[in-house]
Amino acid sequence: MKNGGDMIGAFLIGVAVGTVIGILYAPQSGEETRKFLSEKGGQTLEELNNKVNQMKEELEKVTKEVSKKTDELIHKITDKISKKESA
Repeated sequence: MKNGGDMIGAFLIGVAVGTVIGILYAPQSGEETRKFLSEKGGQTLEELNNKVNQMKEELEKVTKEVSKKTDELIHKITDKISKKESA
């Protein structure tokens, strides 16, 4: 999970740096700059939501897999205990 957090942090830093550079090198009026920032903010929010949703889906997959493996392990242990008690 740490890699996902690192990835999102790097992504946000990249977006911030790109936005600042874009503002500094694009001579625009205040209204145009506000419109640009608003659009860029919306795009960034959408991209961030997509990343969060991808991470949620991956977490759900991992959770299901861990649950499945845990159930299998419990079943194996229960079988071994039952066999020892029968012997």
